[in-house]
Amino acid sequence: MSKTIIYSARHGETEFNVKYCLCGRLDIPLTQKGIQQAHTLADSLTDKGIELIYCSSLSRAVVTAEIVGQKLGISPVPDDRLQETDFGGMECRKRDDPEYLRRSRSFAERFPGGGESILQSAHRVYGFLDEITEKNRGKTILLVSHGWTNKMIASYFRDMTNEEFSKFVLPNCEFARYEI
Repeated sequence: MSKTIIYSARHGETEFNVKYCLCGRLDIPLTQKGIQQAHTLADSLTDKGIELIYCSSLSRAVVTAEIVGQKLGISPVPDDRLQETDFGGMECRKRDDPEYLRRSRSFAERFPGGGESILQSAHRVYGFLDEITEKNRGKTILLVSHGWTNKMIASYFRDMTNEEFSKFVLPNCEFARYEI
């Protein structure tokens, strides 16, 4: 049986990334630099044999995936399960905010103001990964999503301590490779 290959990429830069703020479910557009990063990402993926592209339904991921898809001749499929973690009332805060840092290490506690917990976010992302890897065995797939979603994807494919999970960062328009 051939291996299923998953490439997981983060969307291009947004103003919130520049300001070091939590974006979460806010639908923030890419900056000009983010658009250029997406073109660079597309160039770096041309020789990877990608057959399918799934992306978060938030515009920053959709636009990144569309730029890559145009280069590869593949139409991306948006899926809400790849959206960023819902940080609730913590959205727009700085990433070094003490309350955010405390809550980001408390896996079962929901972010205040209607947000989701890290475990809820992982459940959503893991369910998506279970489904697409079963449905697309032996294919090479690109996922375009967000910072926290990429943490979840990384933890799906490899064991991580809580500390490793907390420190894991996939920079804008960089990708990781996983195989099943």
